[in-house]
Amino acid sequence: DQLDIISDFTMAGDKSNIDSDNDDTNNINIEESSESKSNLSALQENISKKGKNSYYYAHGNKIDGPVWDGKEEPRKLNEQSIQSVQPSTNLISSIIEYSWADGSNNVNIYIDFNNADNIIDEDISLSFTSSSIEFKFKSEDKENVLIISDLYENIDKAAYKKKSNKFVITLSKTVATAWISLKKT
Repeated sequence: DQLDIISDFTMAGDKSNIDSDNDDTNNINIEESSESKSNLSALQENISKKGKNSYYYAHGNKIDGPVWDGKEEPRKLNEQSIQSVQPSTNLISSIIEYSWADGSNNVNIYIDFNNADNIIDEDISLSFTSSSIEFKFKSEDKENVLIISDLYENIDKAAYKKKSNKFVITLSKTVATAWISLKKT
């Protein structure tokens, strides 16, 4: 408050130095500006007083929001209808739970899934390279994916079978060696 009084006094002193003949006019201008400032919010008053040096200057240009009506309840700002969002059929789920077993010439991967035998073959895909596999199947509204890259050893081919409650993926080994892990570590 003392700083404001000093700045007002300095402003009055500066104006009196500039136009020393009109002391009454200077006093009237100062009084009118303080009256008009009282109608402003604290934010607007601070910006008008300090300009670009105001703490709140960044907020000064955003006065386009709705005026608060004093009620705590939320109110509808827009009457436009909201279009219903259709659920996406492209949901993808990673298969993270599976088991595997090493055989002499093959490696089997087991994926538990109830009613796996009810999934049609058009909704199942298996692709492979010599060191990776990608197994996909669609169920209900999502696509389930198992990707294993960097297999422990190379493979020649891959195939899948559907059982009543699981999928079995059979990988044919290029060299009949024991696999101590499914992936290279």
